[in-house]
Amino acid sequence: MRYLIVGGGVAGTTAAEELRKRDASAEVTILSEEHHPLYSRVLLPHYMKGKVPRERVFLKRDAWYADQNIELVTGVLATHLDGRNKFVAGSDGREYPYDKLLIATGGEVRSLDEDLRGVSYFRTLDDADQFLQLVTEQGNRARGVVYGGGFIACEYINLFQHFGIPTTVIHRGSHFWTRSLLSEAGELIAKTLNTGGVELHENTSLQSLTGDSELQGIVTSAGEYSATILGVGIGIEPDLSWLRDAGVEVGTGVKASAFLETNVPDVFTAGDIAEFDDPITGRQLQIGNWMNAMSQGRTVTKSMIGERTSFQLVSSYATNVLGLEIIFVGDVERAAAEQIQVIGSVADGGITQVFERGGRIVGGVLIGRNTDRAPITKAIQEKQSFSSLNLL
Repeated sequence: MRYLIVGGGVAGTTAAEELRKRDASAEVTILSEEHHPLYSRVLLPHYMKGKVPRERVFLKRDAWYADQNIELVTGVLATHLDGRNKFVAGSDGREYPYDKLLIATGGEVRSLDEDLRGVSYFRTLDDADQFLQLVTEQGNRARGVVYGGGFIACEYINLFQHFGIPTTVIHRGSHFWTRSLLSEAGELIAKTLNTGGVELHENTSLQSLTGDSELQGIVTSAGEYSATILGVGIGIEPDLSWLRDAGVEVGTGVKASAFLETNVPDVFTAGDIAEFDDPITGRQLQIGNWMNAMSQGRTVTKSMIGERTSFQLVSSYATNVLGLEIIFVGDVERAAAEQIQVIGSVADGGITQVFERGGRIVGGVLIGRNTDRAPITKAIQEKQSFSSLNLL
């Protein structure tokens, strides 16, 4: 049996490891756009702050792939899928045949049209290395601007604070995470940023950059601001064109059943790119976090070897901004909720939003109230109503 995995991140590598455990004689190949073996994206901020050495970020070494008899092909993009003849063409000119194919490519960061030295993205280890180089080069003259209102924006804010870099934040929405948070929750985050000395500009769009080869500033709908490092966090956008051309059904990601099967025979998906039927919340979800990707990597191998297994996990992800902990659990899209219950307040310093649909809890966002995580997760798993939830 020939297993081909496109994507060398945690979903793809976990799947490869599980496939090898279950089939010692199978051919297992991973195509990875990156030039590194598997590393932890979760540890990147800790590496950037000097809390862990760079080598600790790596979860696998080149020798591991050789020991497991897993072929890792690095620096190669998938460019074409032939589902009838069962091969994937790579940017290296090779054709990679398969019996079973896993799409686990994650997503590419949305980038700006302009590029100057000082524009920073935060997705890969190479991005982390580049940011550290900018900070070292600029020293006391560094001025930081963050463009975005989500997870990556929070990482940049924390990094700029760690290095003592004056920080301005601009984002297009009325508050952070507008697709999930109500205005009161957004106000709590804004209050935390203002208290932490961050200059915050909401409902503001980036229009252009200033500088010749190096960034000197930005022009926005609210005015001009000096900047030597611009941290861009405006989401990810996977390359779906080669899959769409092959007849794979796509939406914002790769459409899949609860078994992580696509509409094309013997083609599966897992990780950030998977837009899958979730039996727990009762609708299609696309979840971009480490916990979800690793769990899907394990589950999808069962379906790939013929033991069809539905993916069922109440996924959660925690982050923080300037010490304020923010946790997302389950399905937290405002537009898909029928009711959103609010516990706590800005004055209390903590707010929990509980998302309901069909008379039961499907998600929660916890800001400064991390003790609510376990009961909300349990309530989602057990399909309980809000009235059964006892939060103080």
